[in-house]
Amino acid sequence: MGFDLASVDEMTGAIFTGAGSSMSVVWAVIAALICLYAVWSGKRHEHDAYDKLRNK
Repeated sequence: MGFDLASVDEMTGAIFTGAGSSMSVVWAVIAALICLYAVWSGKRHEHDAYDKLRNK
């Protein structure tokens, strides 16, 4: 991001620019919510499909 590195050995400090801020926690919570929604949505779909098959 606008700086030149000849090798990785020259890197100092945080590699992730948001490290040490609260944004890391925010992104982790958003990712967790997306995963929970995907699991919940899949469970709901499978439950509905099972009910349709059973009631056929």
